[in-house]
Amino acid sequence: MTSPGTPTDQTVTISRDILTVLAMVDITQTARRVLDFLLAIHDDETGVGHISQDEMRRALGSSKPNVNRAFKDLAECGLAWGVKRAQYQLHPLLTGGKVSANVMAIPEIKVANAEMIVAVRRAHYAAQLANLAHAA
Repeated sequence: MTSPGTPTDQTVTISRDILTVLAMVDITQTARRVLDFLLAIHDDETGVGHISQDEMRRALGSSKPNVNRAFKDLAECGLAWGVKRAQYQLHPLLTGGKVSANVMAIPEIKVANAEMIVAVRRAHYAAQLANLAHAA
C-alpha cells in the first residue's frame, strides 16, 4: 500500500481567477475536501497526488462511498482525475502548469451556471423543509 504524500511547507498559490472558477464548480463538500487534500499533498513537479481512496477516506474520516463519489465528481468537472492506481492528476491551473508525463489531454474545467446552482440548492432546501415538516 502506498502512503500519502508528505505535505511540505512550500506555499500553494492559487490565483483569484482560479478561486472564482472553483466557486462556480458545483461539487459536494466531500469532493472539495478531497481536492483540498490533494492540493496539500501533490508532487510539486508533476501535480500528482499520491494517495489511495482508502487512505483518503481515513485521512478525512469519511465513508468509502462518499470518497469514491468525490473522486468521480472531481474527474467529471475536470479538476482532478486518476492517472494510475492511487495517483490523481490535479488540473494544471491548480498546480502552476505542472503535469505528469502520463497525462493525455487536459480537460476543460466544467463550471455550473450560477442560476442553475441556485435553483438546485433552493429545490434541495425546499425538500429538506418538507421532510422536516413531515417528521414533526
